[in-house]
Amino acid sequence: MSEMNTTQNTYPVYPGTPLRVGSSGSNVTTMQQYLNGLGVVYTGINRLSTDGKYGAMTRDAVRRFQKQFSLNADGVIGQNTWNAILAVYLSVAAYRPLDVTTSYPGVLSAGSSGDHVRFIQSYLNTVKRQYNFNWPTLTVDGRFGANTALAVAGYQSAYNLSIDGKVGRNTWASMIPEFNRVIKM
Repeated sequence: MSEMNTTQNTYPVYPGTPLRVGSSGSNVTTMQQYLNGLGVVYTGINRLSTDGKYGAMTRDAVRRFQKQFSLNADGVIGQNTWNAILAVYLSVAAYRPLDVTTSYPGVLSAGSSGDHVRFIQSYLNTVKRQYNFNWPTLTVDGRFGANTALAVAGYQSAYNLSIDGKVGRNTWASMIPEFNRVIKM
């Protein structure tokens, strides 16, 4: 297995076999470290122990990364995902984060749950922080509760959208590019 080399312009090379639940070793540790680094900007990606063991938490972080960057969300680090994690990590390290391309999942509202709710919670927190908007800071937990509805309504008000506290197509179409704009500031 290849080790992460920190020499200038030397980056970890895809090991030749996919990393998945049950994998272990230095390549898993490297990807866990990279995903944690990405989680600073893309807070919808859950934090990981960098223990070199590819378990359910690593799979979930990989899947969340894949969903935000239009990759096959299988939770496996194959060559495409390896290269994408490296490219996004390097862009963040260079203070030029790449745009998320998260696809519209359909209407999200009170009672909705899952990764797309995590993403909107993350995006709303990032926009709130940048402009000091007066909506609740959200726990990024994937559960669309009352505070998420309040934050969505606050976002809708701030961006002159129809205020209903739900993330429909128009709110989604506003929120993704706004998040992408803010992370570059």
